[in-house]
Amino acid sequence: MKIYRSIKSLKNKLNEISNRQQVSLVPTMGYLHQGHLSLIKKSIRKNEFVIVSIFVNPKQFNNKKDFKTYPSNIKNDLSILKKIKGIDYVYIPK
Repeated sequence: MKIYRSIKSLKNKLNEISNRQQVSLVPTMGYLHQGHLSLIKKSIRKNEFVIVSIFVNPKQFNNKKDFKTYPSNIKNDLSILKKIKGIDYVYIPK
């Protein structure tokens, strides 16, 4: 599992991704739970290459306070993801 934190670093790997027959992106807002894990595991079973993203988009929130208080624990999320075999990339933009 490789971790990328910028779009530039991920773009450098597009050739590796584009050569795959089936690519799955599992977008999340982090603070992973069983629902996320179920989607990720299903993606691994059905696809050749799996990318999980963790991104909380501030534009998704009407109230800035909600964005600021949205739960986040990247360290824990990565610990959970590392235990799952078959995730190729994790993308965590700033």
